[in-house]
This record gives sequence, C-alpha cells and structure tokens, in this order.
Amino acid sequence: MRYIITLLLLSISVASFAQPLDHFQLRNYLDTYGNLDLRKRPYTSLPDGLTIKRDMDISRTEITQLPQGLNVMGSLTATNCALSKVPGGTKIGGSANFLGSQIKNWPNGIQVGGFLNFTDTPLNKLPNNLVVKGDLSVIRTPLTSLPNRLRVQGNLYIGGSAISEFPETMTVDGNIYLGGNVITQWPKNLTLGGAVAR
Repeated sequence: MRYIITLLLLSISVASFAQPLDHFQLRNYLDTYGNLDLRKRPYTSLPDGLTIKRDMDISRTEITQLPQGLNVMGSLTATNCALSKVPGGTKIGGSANFLGSQIKNWPNGIQVGGFLNFTDTPLNKLPNNLVVKGDLSVIRTPLTSLPNRLRVQGNLYIGGSAISEFPETMTVDGNIYLGGNVITQWPKNLTLGGAVAR
C-alpha cells in the first residue's frame, strides 16, 4: 500500500511540474555538438521555429505535438511518448523513430532523410506518393492500407498490422517482411529490389 501511495505522489508531483519549454531553458539540454536530449523531462511543448543542429530525443515526455517550423538536422527519437502530431513542413535530416508514440496520421509535406519507424503506434493513415529514404515499419499498427505509389528505399515491415492488401503501384528497393500477414491483393505495378519474407 505504501508503495502504491508513493507512486501516486510521484506521478502527481511530476505532472504538476510539467510545463512548456522556452528558448532559454532549451540551452540547458543542448550538448556541445548540438544534440537536444529531453528524455523523461517534464515538458509539454517546444517553441516554434526550432532548429536542432544534430539529433533530438523527446522519448518518455508529455510533448503531444512538434512545433511549427521544426528543423532537426540529425535524427529524431520520440519513443514511448505522448507525441500525436507532426505538422507539415517539419524537416528531419536523419531517421525518425516513433515507436510507442501516439501518432495516428502522417501528413504530406514532412521531410525525413532516413528510416521511418511507426511500430506500436495507433497510425491509421499515410499519404499517397510517400517516399521513405530508408526502412519503413508499420508493425503492430491498426493501419489497413499502404498509400498508392509508395516508395520505400529500404525494407518494408508490416507484421501485426491490419494490412491485407497492397496498393496498385508500389516500389520497395529492399525486402518486404510480411511478419505473418496474409496479402490477398498484390500491386499490379510492383518494383521489388529484394525478396518477400513471410
């Protein structure tokens, strides 16, 4: 019982300190290389127009959306966090890892320079003509379909998702890992650089 009370008090105290992060506070979490590490920090939002010269990590935070005009020159890690919205115009120079986040929709107009990981998210929509410059993982998502004219320049992972049909046109430069999913409709126009693993 004491253990439960202690946990409740800790969660109440963390929640009471949760607050937006401003440009001045931001400096406390930037290292000399330009990486921003906010893992497990009690912040709820980031300032608009933010440029991060290297990597950014907001894992295990209560940040629900990325700011307008965000430019991360390295990779973005946002795992097991409250993040649910990435606005159009966001630029990520490297990869983007959203494992266990709350993202449902991936809009047009987001630039990502590497892999996209949506594993264990509530993702249910990707835009047509999406180009992923690395691997794409939608493992264990409720996603029912992939966008038409999808281009994945790495491997595609769909195991545990609700996908059973592929779009009419699709390009995967690497392998397709079905992870047990049964595909009832394959693309009429499929360009595949690797193999299909069931």
